[in-house]
Amino acid sequence: MFTGKGGVGKTTLAAATALYFSLRGPTLLVSTDPTGSLGQIFGRNLQEREQEIYPGLSVLELTREKVLALWREKFADDIYTVVSSLFPVGREIIDYIEGAPGIETEFMLDYLLTALKRGDYRYLIWDTAPTASILNLLKVQLLFYAHLSQAQRLYLRLKGLFQGADPLSLIKQWQTLTAEIIHMLKTDTAAWVVAHPEQLPVREALSLSQALDDFGLEVKGIILNKVLDAEVCPDCLFLEEKRKYQQFWLETLCKETTYPVKVIPEIVGDLHNPEVLLSLAQMFLTEGT
Repeated sequence: MFTGKGGVGKTTLAAATALYFSLRGPTLLVSTDPTGSLGQIFGRNLQEREQEIYPGLSVLELTREKVLALWREKFADDIYTVVSSLFPVGREIIDYIEGAPGIETEFMLDYLLTALKRGDYRYLIWDTAPTASILNLLKVQLLFYAHLSQAQRLYLRLKGLFQGADPLSLIKQWQTLTAEIIHMLKTDTAAWVVAHPEQLPVREALSLSQALDDFGLEVKGIILNKVLDAEVCPDCLFLEEKRKYQQFWLETLCKETTYPVKVIPEIVGDLHNPEVLLSLAQMFLTEGT
């Protein structure tokens, strides 16, 4: 997964990595960033379904609408059966329930889990939403799992009130799903945290990498993106001062983290070009990564 503050280049780096690994085996690149730009990078609409855009590389921008449509397909009938056994409600109750905090996050991750289980891909590259959303995502998983345990105890106390419905099977199904998602994040997922060489992105990267580690998710390292080269316009005072500022935050980052720090220079070239993207990936990936 690629994560970090908005606008630091997560999507471009994820696309570059996906291209790199697609040369080694079938790869799926999924963006869950609501402001993602995979479609612009690859020059096509990627929101409908997984599309193979290069040999070995399939891509999807996973929108909220698609996530909730999949949620309805998977759980709406069971939920309606349970709720309508207690209250005189119509199907519109599903519209209300799907807006509950955590639902969208849970089933976005369910999509990734399902793709992993299918076994069609050797690699799954995940372009995430910005920092706040990822921190919320980790928190929601643990809260949702705890909530389901409480829901199970409540059901056992109210069992006699349900008519023709057994919510226990639904609760257990969601418990299993949440446990599998947490296991996927802690066991099968590794993160690159991306930042610009500036104060706020660096501070966010440090906090985020620690939060991921506390959750139990492997952090591969921190990528400092768009760092000015030492040879850039030596006679331009503005760029020289900017480079000094960047170097200060690069040094600060290296001092305050124990994770590997990979430096990506400011690149001149068309980042929509597959060859440029591959050269970008090679700057921070090695054969054993």
